[in-house]
Amino acid sequence: MIKLYKRLENIWFVLPQKLRFLLVGGFNTIFSYLLFAIMVAGIKISYQLALIIGYIVSTNVSILTQKYYVFRSLGNLRAEYIKAWSVYLLVLLINYVAMYIMVDVCLIDELVAQALYVFFIAIFLYVAHSYFSFSRRFFS
Repeated sequence: MIKLYKRLENIWFVLPQKLRFLLVGGFNTIFSYLLFAIMVAGIKISYQLALIIGYIVSTNVSILTQKYYVFRSLGNLRAEYIKAWSVYLLVLLINYVAMYIMVDVCLIDELVAQALYVFFIAIFLYVAHSYFSFSRRFFS
C-alpha cells in the first residue's frame, strides 16, 4: 500500500503547481461548500454561524493539504499554520461582508451567494498562499 501511495505521489508532484492548486483547492472548496450547505439547508442554522463553524473546520483541512500537496513546503509547520490562518481570517472577514451584502441587502439565496463567493476568492488564495503562507520570505 505504501509503494502504491509513493507511485501516486511521484505522479502527483510531476503536475504543475497551479494544476495541483486547482485540484486540491477544488477538493477543499467542495468540502467547505458542502459543510456550509449542510449547516444552512440541512441543520437550518444561520449563514453567519455556518460561515464561522465552516471556516474553523475546513481551514485546518485546507492548510494541511495546501502545505503538502500543492506547495510541498518543508517550512516550520507552526509558522506556516499561523500565516495561513491569518490569510483565512481575512478571507472569512471578506466572506462575511460579501454574504451580508449579497444575502441581506441584495436578497440572494445563501447557497447561491456562497457559491459565487468561493468562485471569486480562489485566485486571491493562490497568491496569498504562494507568496505569504507557504513562502519562506515572510516570518519563517
